[in-house]
Amino acid sequence: RIPPPLKGRPESALQPTVQKHCSWTMAGIEYYQPEPSPMVAQPEGWKMDDTFFDPDLHLQIEPPTMVKDLNFQNVPFPYSTEEASKKRGFAYSAPFRVLSDEGVRAARAAVDNNVAAYNDIGKGNQRASFFVRGLGYTSRFMRDFTYDPSVTQLLSDIARDQLGVHTMTMSVGHTNVGQVATGRPVDKWHVDSTDYVLITIISDIEEMKGGLLRVLQQPDSSGGHFQELLLKGVPQELVETVKYTGPGYAIFMQGSKILHAVTPVLEAREPRYSLVNSYMTRDVFLRDPTKYHTFLSKGFDDRKDVVPLEYARHKAWRVKGQMKYILDEMAPGATPEEIAKILETTSEELKTSALLLREQQQDNAAFVDDGKTDGRAEAKRGAGRKGGMQPVTVRSKL
Repeated sequence: RIPPPLKGRPESALQPTVQKHCSWTMAGIEYYQPEPSPMVAQPEGWKMDDTFFDPDLHLQIEPPTMVKDLNFQNVPFPYSTEEASKKRGFAYSAPFRVLSDEGVRAARAAVDNNVAAYNDIGKGNQRASFFVRGLGYTSRFMRDFTYDPSVTQLLSDIARDQLGVHTMTMSVGHTNVGQVATGRPVDKWHVDSTDYVLITIISDIEEMKGGLLRVLQQPDSSGGHFQELLLKGVPQELVETVKYTGPGYAIFMQGSKILHAVTPVLEAREPRYSLVNSYMTRDVFLRDPTKYHTFLSKGFDDRKDVVPLEYARHKAWRVKGQMKYILDEMAPGATPEEIAKILETTSEELKTSALLLREQQQDNAAFVDDGKTDGRAEAKRGAGRKGGMQPVTVRSKL
């Protein structure tokens, strides 16, 4: 169920009511906390603009009718009672409407105006040809859209989890820009450093050739599976291509598990703009996929005076929730081993974070550079052929 949109963004929108849910299970503990507020202090040289977000004007939420689970089977949405009871297990959705036409115009203006205003917001690297970061500090529209509770509630329902906006405020309003006819992928094969991403198209793609989202049909491409993909490449037979519907439409994905890429834009009326907002589970005991060096250097090369504190705030929020579980939920009869395990796990998370901040340890911020499956090979074949690239993979049946 999608709650009615709220006018503006009251403070309560940033601190939703917590559904208390905590239980000992084979996998550990479930304990949900309110999403943390975005960072209030402004980085030096950046200023929040006076744009506004109005849910009644800028949203046009039309939920997806189908999603894929981690077995890559189609599942109707809204879920049946049986499907809704299955925790998480979600891969990605069919395209669905999120922004109205006016919302698309406002989002696009937020990107273009801030790129023009600041020389350190738009950049590119070996993985992605051009992207925009930091709009959570400079665009009120982007910040308020990202934290809109009706969007977060819908995404929670799709994920079968309780979600919040990810703590790294630099990721608010992240936008990939696929320039036309460069032969470079918009984004190479990767898994995300946040649990979930909502990817919304905010450009005209009516006559676009290329710029296709490709997804590896593998239930979990993180960890050891990712290392194997780095060595062996991406298996072509497991790649599926998902086609967007148009501007204002989005695909929601558990990007921390699903390897994905976006092929080069060969022909288009304008560059391909995809707005990527990051979300996380509010269960503070679940595995945290957040990778410090994705933000600091090897991935996005975000501001060095911002990332360490954002990362520390993220870990502080998780650890605070873990300690709150001991304070508020544990009862006499809990065994010393149960209590010690929580303290030990929390301690290890803090120690690892300190090592990362001191550059005494690196976390994996790599990507898979496989030109055979990320569209570059097809771009070369189609460069001299009228009509450009044609997708060689089977389109999604979502």
